[in-house]
Amino acid sequence: MNKLQIMGREGHRELAWDPEKVDQGDPEALAVIAEAEQILAKALARGHAAFRVDAPDQPAQRIEHFDQTAPVTVIVPRLAGG
Repeated sequence: MNKLQIMGREGHRELAWDPEKVDQGDPEALAVIAEAEQILAKALARGHAAFRVDAPDQPAQRIEHFDQTAPVTVIVPRLAGG
């Protein structure tokens, strides 16, 4: 299962999809992909950062576009200092 993890004031939210079902054209899996793309685009427009995590022992890579093949994508809200 691939995941989109959204960090925010409301807490942690997660969307997950099965890449095999996406490849098979499963409507439910495709709907999750569409929602994940929309969430990421809106978050990036608000100045949030997004990272692709391929494995726990590897550094995360900052991304600017959704990639449904990423094992884990994490959205982090913009931090404001004071």
